[in-house]
Amino acid sequence: MDRLAKINLAYGERPIADALDAMERLAARPHDGIFLDRVPGDRAGLGGVALAVRVARRLGFGVVLLNPGRPVDPGYRELDAAICAFDGDWAEYQRWSGEGAVPGDGHLVYGVPAAQADTARKMMAWRGAGFGVVAETRTW
Repeated sequence: MDRLAKINLAYGERPIADALDAMERLAARPHDGIFLDRVPGDRAGLGGVALAVRVARRLGFGVVLLNPGRPVDPGYRELDAAICAFDGDWAEYQRWSGEGAVPGDGHLVYGVPAAQADTARKMMAWRGAGFGVVAETRTW
């Protein structure tokens, strides 16, 4: 899964038609999937995100990854997509209770000093992350 196309939904502020057009352009290039970043995680944004997931599937994206960066409304759990329930810095991650996340969710943690990367990965495993990134800088 090294080639994910990325589209920023700006927490629902980006017009969905614009995001879908971008998705169609990206589908013409080889990708393993699509990373929908800054996804709204509330009930009000669910319709647009559900449409984006359906279109991504129709366009042939094998992996659809949603990044609201926080726990989501339960309706998002019914979409055919992986969810990143945490996107933040190392200090925030250490304070985060994990509330609202479920086992298998993704955790994206940046600002992790190299000497603490193993600790961060162990914390992800302990919290039940199904996938994640530990990085010194935010690269996604």
